[in-house]
Amino acid sequence: MASFIMAMSINPTAKKHHGDLSVKISESLECFDANGAKVQNIYATMGRYDILAVFQAADQTVAFKVASDITRQGILDTETWPVIPFEDFSQMIG
Repeated sequence: MASFIMAMSINPTAKKHHGDLSVKISESLECFDANGAKVQNIYATMGRYDILAVFQAADQTVAFKVASDITRQGILDTETWPVIPFEDFSQMIG
């Protein structure tokens, strides 16, 4: 499985129109399981992004599907990065 980090921001429109924002966010995050992705951790942050998820997916196509499904919910905007362990990166660059 490939590893990914997904950075998510709460959509400004969702902040204005959803009093049950916590429930809506949780529902959006169900897209990971629905697409067979394995979440390692989800963090709330203080900064540019509101939520970070570290997850594994079978491939990049699955990661794209998760991101698309989450964004389609209209609550979270996503940015997804493929990642590899630093040790693997170090070996690649010599």
